[in-house]
Amino acid sequence: MTFAQIFAILRARWIVALSLFVLVLGGVAVYTSTMPKSYTATASVLLDVKNADPIAGTVSPSLTSPAYLMTQVDIINSKRVAMRLIRNMKLNESQEMRARWQVATQGTGDYVGWLGALLQSSMEARPSRGSNVIYISYKAADPNFASAVANGFVQAYLETVLELRTSPARQSKDFLEATARTARQALEESQAKLSEYQRTQGLLVTDERLDIETARLNELSNQVVMIQSTSMDSGSRQAAAAVQGERSPDVMSSPLVVTLKTELARQQTSLEQMTTRLGEEHPQVREIKSGIADTSRKLEEEIRRVSSSVGVGNSVNVSRLGQLRAALEEQRVKVMKMKSTRDGAAILVRDVENAQRAYDGVLARMNNTNLESQANQANISALETAVAPSVPSSPNIKANISMGGLVAAALALAAALMVEYMDRRLRIQSEVERLTSQPLIGCIPSFKKSRAVGLASRLRLKSTPPVRALPYEA
Repeated sequence: MTFAQIFAILRARWIVALSLFVLVLGGVAVYTSTMPKSYTATASVLLDVKNADPIAGTVSPSLTSPAYLMTQVDIINSKRVAMRLIRNMKLNESQEMRARWQVATQGTGDYVGWLGALLQSSMEARPSRGSNVIYISYKAADPNFASAVANGFVQAYLETVLELRTSPARQSKDFLEATARTARQALEESQAKLSEYQRTQGLLVTDERLDIETARLNELSNQVVMIQSTSMDSGSRQAAAAVQGERSPDVMSSPLVVTLKTELARQQTSLEQMTTRLGEEHPQVREIKSGIADTSRKLEEEIRRVSSSVGVGNSVNVSRLGQLRAALEEQRVKVMKMKSTRDGAAILVRDVENAQRAYDGVLARMNNTNLESQANQANISALETAVAPSVPSSPNIKANISMGGLVAAALALAAALMVEYMDRRLRIQSEVERLTSQPLIGCIPSFKKSRAVGLASRLRLKSTPPVRALPYEA
């Protein structure tokens, strides 16, 4: 069906279409005028997801997640917030609300649950696009009640968020206190064990005794090495002095031995000279021989004395070496014992340090939890407060009339087409030509038309080329 046909049908059936259009549009207008008015009050809250938490000092990664905003919307729509609103506004004590519940449910079910569902059905929480603001709207017949409930939802939501934050801290507070007491008891027991060990062992964990004794051990070890070298040297000298006394380095380096050897050599030289000149029996020669014998005796005694002194020195060195070795072994046993004692004390010290760290960690967590349980604000704050609206949000007269006009026009068109379908007629020339498959010969003018229209029709007929007549069908 073409637009020309539709237009022709509407022109022919305009009474039906106009009547239905006026009837539907009038019904919509009457219904809109009789609808009860409702008012929508809107409040808003702001979610702070960038600033650090005042207690933890850090920004939680979950706050920056896109799901965090929708989670807060779900919390606003939760039954818990509605129940808190009812308690805050004492709506469960309202006789009017209870009467409405009696009428709606015949007194069956939970009154508070029905009231919460009723409040939730008229509340809408929607997040702002591209920001961290959530708008909370409530629709009611009374503008003051609508604004009061919208602000009540905001307050209940803020209290619920704060409760959700502090409630786990309060629940874990008792556990942390018990854990802190246990950790403190373990720390005291570790400190008592350390003190008892120090008392029984006579050890101060913080003194320098081990370092001093270790230094003394090192010194004795160095002395033993030095006396070993000296003893080996004195032993070698003693052996050399026992085998070849005159050629011993100690004997040869003795000043008295050198003097006596020099004197003996001088006397022997004088004896040779005097014997050659005076003879063997001369008194001077005998005197010189007596001096040589005395000098030789003194030299031998000095050599024996020097050799014996080398042996005495070696004996002293050997004795000193034995004493140093005994002292070194005693000092080594002492240092090993002190190290063992210190190792045991170090284990107890580590136990004390571990217990101290555990206690400090539990104490810090308990203090943080205590602060969280006493927190009086969350990262959410009220941005705008709802005010009583002066203009009703529904019914929307313009929207209803516009929508009613569209529906009325559609129904009017449908009614005209339906009537035309029930009483089908030829409305335009193309329908005649298509039905008969013959060209049009002429048109009978409408007598209701003006003379100008009739003249135009006659002119149109004169300009139409002659065609054969339509066949007549009985």
